[in-house]
Amino acid sequence: MANYECARCHRYFEKVAFEEVCPACFPIEEEEFRKIKEFLTEHPGASSNEVMQRIGVSLKSIKRYLKEDRLEIVGENKGFIRCELCGKPVNSGYFCDGCFKEGIAKKQRERGIGIKPAYPLWEDKPEPTTKGIQYREKKGSKRL
Repeated sequence: MANYECARCHRYFEKVAFEEVCPACFPIEEEEFRKIKEFLTEHPGASSNEVMQRIGVSLKSIKRYLKEDRLEIVGENKGFIRCELCGKPVNSGYFCDGCFKEGIAKKQRERGIGIKPAYPLWEDKPEPTTKGIQYREKKGSKRL
């Protein structure tokens, strides 16, 4: 366990797993995301500005949900969020596919495992809309 700053209220808390927010902010965060998910189900491909105006959520929260792979940019991405390593635009997650694959390969080399994983890390996902933001069904994670 380590002390970690809450992404929402900036208080420090004991981080147990992958939480980005403290236990006090967690229910608020989940309710906010539920509203976003509902809105995007009714309005697929809505822009981040539409989500912000209709739901009243901050741009910072939208970017965090994109980084956490809970939302995904569909269509052209002009750098709304970028890879944490190389700076390339990404549609969701912390890393672009190239850096993610290289990071996985590097970890496997360090552990003495073959470079190619024996199982798929994530499945292809359908893209029903052509632009905007959509809810992302969790089938895998690009976290390292």
